[in-house]
Amino acid sequence: MDSQILQTKKLTTCAKNISLQDISTLKELYKLKSETRDLREPVVRNIMKQRVVGHECIESLKNALYSLETVHIDDDTGQRLLSIDGRKQIEVDLTYEIRELKKDIYYLEYGEDRFIDYLTKFIPNFRKYVNDGIDMLSGMHFNAFVTDRDGTTNNYCGRYRSSIQPIYNSVFLSRFAKNRCNIPIFITSAPLKDFGILNVSINPSKTFVYAGSKGREFIDLKGEFNSFPINEQKQKVIRMLNERLLQLLQDPNFEKFNFIGSALQLKFGQTTVARQDISHSIKAEESTAFLEKVKSIVREIDPENKNFRIEDTGLDVEIILTIDGNGQAALKDFDKGDGLDYISRTLEIDTQKGPNLVCGDTASDIPMLEKAMETFNEVYTIFVTKDDKLAQRVRDICQNSYIVPSPDILLTILGLLSL
Repeated sequence: MDSQILQTKKLTTCAKNISLQDISTLKELYKLKSETRDLREPVVRNIMKQRVVGHECIESLKNALYSLETVHIDDDTGQRLLSIDGRKQIEVDLTYEIRELKKDIYYLEYGEDRFIDYLTKFIPNFRKYVNDGIDMLSGMHFNAFVTDRDGTTNNYCGRYRSSIQPIYNSVFLSRFAKNRCNIPIFITSAPLKDFGILNVSINPSKTFVYAGSKGREFIDLKGEFNSFPINEQKQKVIRMLNERLLQLLQDPNFEKFNFIGSALQLKFGQTTVARQDISHSIKAEESTAFLEKVKSIVREIDPENKNFRIEDTGLDVEIILTIDGNGQAALKDFDKGDGLDYISRTLEIDTQKGPNLVCGDTASDIPMLEKAMETFNEVYTIFVTKDDKLAQRVRDICQNSYIVPSPDILLTILGLLSL
């Protein structure tokens, strides 16, 4: 019995330490980021079990941080450069990777209270935003918590493959999921896996329902996979599309789009390809030319515009399989509202129970909020945006709404509510 107790309390936060590395290629960058995920995941589990995190974990994170901070900076442009294939180089903005490692190190070294003080240095009116958000939601236990990821609960990253969830982020979110809601759901436009939300998340297993491809595919709290049905003809056309895009990205004129932002993501019923990133590392005319090339491929495959809808965010080109619409709209693109409806019906969520909380950050999250308002009882929403028009749109849809300018504000509200 004593040995079992000791085994339970044994720290397993560092299965493998991270050493100092010379990062000169994208492949090496992604390998290092994968190592930080492998290290961060058990750290979160130990924190959730109120175990002390070993000092070697912090040293490993510091090694990862230093390895990124010493990536070569071009003397002429002042930008960090990494090699794609040993010959060609690409500019990379490592702001997200470096900043989130610094936050995790501070969080582990100094604890939660001082970490929250640390965040106030970077975000104007941080305390007021947090306190007002807590006042709005204080004392509530939510039936469903439905949220987007990137830009909502996670700060934006220049490359999706690098957007590994930080430790502090996971602790705040997982604690809220366990202590303050019954059914916590991520609905993201990214794929579910290979490479998707499951590859960049470090939350303890069976804590969240993870839905990718705007909710067309999801894994429930039991770990079971579910997918929205797609007929054989539509599967055929999206396979054709994906093959053409893979060929396009092998063209030396366009291969750089493999390595920015979302890159190429082959989702369930949707394909996304980046034409720009948040650092605007691609020249505007090149980005526009690539967009037109993608549109021409879609027109060739779907000349009657029956199978695909194209959504251009300015950063990503999203090509979405249509579904049957209601009323006059015979066909429509699958949105997060459709995803939430599918998930709710599949999981048999009691939509008459309240309150429910919906969080997002862009116009693509609006259908998710509208569907929640239509089907769920007593809905509250927090949107992360600095866009006044979007903020007003949210307020018009949901009376119980709150707007904040940063994901870290939302995270801190949820983290403190769950204590």
